[in-house]
Amino acid sequence: MTQAPERLAVEEEVLPPDYAWNARAFALDISMFTVGMNFASATTVIPSLIAKLSDSALVVGLAGALTSGAWLLPQLFVASAIARLPRKRPLVVRTAWLTRPVFLLIALAIGLCGRRWPTVTLGIVLAGITIFYFFDAIVSVPWFDLLGKTIPARRRGRVLGISEILGGLGGIGAGLVVRFILSEDSPWGFPTNYALLFGAAALFFLLSAVGLTLIREPQSPPQDKPMPSMREALGLLPRILAQDRPFLRLVIVRILAGFATLAGAFYVLYATQELHLSLEATGAFLSAQVVGSLTTGLLMSGLQDRLGPLVHLRVMLAMMAMPPLLALGMGPLYRLWGSGVLYPYLLIYFFLGLSTSSIGWPYFNWILEYADEARRPFYIGLLNTLGAVTMLAPTLGGWVVSAVSYSAAFALGVAFALLGLLLTLTLPSTRRKKKPARD
Repeated sequence: MTQAPERLAVEEEVLPPDYAWNARAFALDISMFTVGMNFASATTVIPSLIAKLSDSALVVGLAGALTSGAWLLPQLFVASAIARLPRKRPLVVRTAWLTRPVFLLIALAIGLCGRRWPTVTLGIVLAGITIFYFFDAIVSVPWFDLLGKTIPARRRGRVLGISEILGGLGGIGAGLVVRFILSEDSPWGFPTNYALLFGAAALFFLLSAVGLTLIREPQSPPQDKPMPSMREALGLLPRILAQDRPFLRLVIVRILAGFATLAGAFYVLYATQELHLSLEATGAFLSAQVVGSLTTGLLMSGLQDRLGPLVHLRVMLAMMAMPPLLALGMGPLYRLWGSGVLYPYLLIYFFLGLSTSSIGWPYFNWILEYADEARRPFYIGLLNTLGAVTMLAPTLGGWVVSAVSYSAAFALGVAFALLGLLLTLTLPSTRRKKKPARD
């Protein structure tokens, strides 16, 4: 009996320096960024704005393609340069403060030009969000490296889950604000209403940058071997994908999951154009999506910390199949219930929030547990750059909607999600046996 305290002391988890401080800093960063993204949601606010500026479904899909490509394509090249930096935090902080104000410029452009020059405004909006996502890609690669160095694997889900919960609570408020500002009773009509939303998004993005600034980066151990240059990294791609089969499967799953979201920007258009729901419903959709995000935060800690990233990934892919599956049944429900279809339609956005709010976490956490510290930035950058093919998904969705139907786009989304889920059955669990990453 007298040895029990000693055994407990030996088994007690050793946390890295400044763990509590960094956990709070990451929580501030993630939660504020999440709220900001709700004010400029890629599934509700941005598609409805573009529908005001253009009547083409292909343009709505193009917006999704530009943002996805701008975030994914540069990451391999960023990773090659980032891996050589002894400290990652300075680049993260400087880039964030430089680019987060872009949404203020977008807000000004919408407010000043939206009514007189809709085509010019559309160009500015597309260019602005593309620039924002491009530089956010530069931030994201070292950001994940910071997360891996400061938050232990079995505490990561807890920190991310709490962050998602805080962001979700703030997002519920954002959804109510969006609903009021876009409603017929709002004192602000177009384009002032959208300018206010983008301005609010910029404010929360800047608060997120405060969280980034507060992160305390630990000293990294010296690298025992040099990292490949960008040219060498490109040359290594075929060998890595041929030899590291688990990583190759992860890349394919990521691509399939990306194409499962091809209809994401069209749920709001389907609701307003085909089911004749009001634009005010956009706020209700956003609130339902935020509730889904909040639920994800509650679940993430248990899935990630206790069961590992592979289980998390499988649950996420199952949830990704739900929005398009539910959307396929909304046409018949509309013929039965009329405008009452709004209430079951909220389930689409609830499951959309469940899946999209954690769409990247299981992939990155799998890599953080699978690869050694020196290779993490390269593997994350490689995953995202190869995953850039998914930038074609929204454009494909727009083409299918225009050429065939909304239902065809929804059916494709279900098929891609289920294919990705099946492929995860061949992925190894990082919690059973950690394999070293290979060249």
